[in-house]
Amino acid sequence: MKLLNKFGFTSVRESTRQSRRKFLRNLAQAGMLLPLAGSMLGQRVFAQSGSAQRVLFLYYPNGVVPYNWLPQQGPGSISGSQELSFGLGPLAPWHNRMIVLQNLTLDIGSGAGAHYNDMRGILTGNNQISRESASIDHLIAEQLGSEGVLSLGVRTGSRSDIMISKPRGYASEARPIPNNDPADAAQKLSVGIAGGGSAGSNGDKQAYYEAILNDFDSLADVTLENARRDKLTLHENALKRLRDLAGNQVGECSFNTNVMSDPYYNSSSQLTPAEWQMFPHLARAQVENIVGAFSCGLHRVATLQLSKGDENGNLVNYSYDECWQMAQDAISQGIQHSNGSGPVGPITRWYNEFASHSASHRPGDVPHTAQVRWYHALLAYTLQQLDNRGLLDDTLVVMFSEVGDGSKHGGAAGAVTLAGGAGGALQMGRIINCGDGVNNGQRIYGSHQLFGDVARYMGVNNLPESHWSGGVV
Repeated sequence: MKLLNKFGFTSVRESTRQSRRKFLRNLAQAGMLLPLAGSMLGQRVFAQSGSAQRVLFLYYPNGVVPYNWLPQQGPGSISGSQELSFGLGPLAPWHNRMIVLQNLTLDIGSGAGAHYNDMRGILTGNNQISRESASIDHLIAEQLGSEGVLSLGVRTGSRSDIMISKPRGYASEARPIPNNDPADAAQKLSVGIAGGGSAGSNGDKQAYYEAILNDFDSLADVTLENARRDKLTLHENALKRLRDLAGNQVGECSFNTNVMSDPYYNSSSQLTPAEWQMFPHLARAQVENIVGAFSCGLHRVATLQLSKGDENGNLVNYSYDECWQMAQDAISQGIQHSNGSGPVGPITRWYNEFASHSASHRPGDVPHTAQVRWYHALLAYTLQQLDNRGLLDDTLVVMFSEVGDGSKHGGAAGAVTLAGGAGGALQMGRIINCGDGVNNGQRIYGSHQLFGDVARYMGVNNLPESHWSGGVV
């Protein structure tokens, strides 16, 4: 804190909001704020730039309706913040923080096109993987430390042969079931941080960080060139991380244990509409668990499996309010399911559809179109939560399904979004064409290469399987 005293901060209590703002504004105008921030944050923070520090693998089931998911503009830089398509629409505010990988081949091994094979293979790169090998999330986590993978789910069902994440020591057909209860997951995560942190110096550090963060908004009207403004944003996010880490206990590192519980996640009887309405809230609760674990330094790798491909025993019905409204929006906008077709058609609410599988084979009806938009709205929510915690700049989120075109199965039309950042090392705001989207057609890039790239941006360069080759981004 001697540095702060040098610049006129004798203590947080003695400095007024007005004097702090004047101090920061004068530093910014003089070009001195960035050196001050560098001294405050130290080498530990700046060592993080140029790579990703965390990664979330986010799975959604049964692919997409390609015609209303594919971006309406061609490959290259994303031009503007308009909706790229109906399916990708909720991500419009994050257009410069994502890469859309259209028609990425989903490399899952033999038997591509069968949902359960595809789910076993999507993160392993081979659905016949051996007992002693692991999926890419675990391979990355193994080389980062002892935290392991935070594996969470939302109504995935209890079939262990179709979980997407696989640690070493498990047969491919007998994988662990991810924790499907947000409240239980939150309580278990809190054990890792309970008792950490204290008053005293850490509390003082938090107070200083908080005082300065409260005044960053006063710099918005200061004239700075773009490069300096970008660096200022990076420093602000790093300050948020240090503020959270300075108090390593529940409530001080953005971790909430008061979250929704799901008593129905393993139910074998038909649920009610009220119980189906829980799904979006459960999904957001699990996202919050992951972001909380990231912000508290409990995990650097997480996987969130949302439901599963094919049928799922009535655990999910996509007529909950949020998805139902998106269905009505698709109908009112005249969204088509293929070139020259009529608009997607309505369907009776709470129809006999307990997963998105049947809907994915009826692209002319509205449900699957709405479901895909809702899942991408959840991705937007995830990015917002990461941004709120100052974690977005160096956290990668990979959103994918086990199939591409849900109505045709197969992996040629993979609809994958890579979002977040890698400490400035990865150019975001792009659309990359990865093939022609036709099963057994032209392949340019596949998930073997993409996940190899993700590992590399996480600082993992020596994966045991050579098929994680990289080269997409």
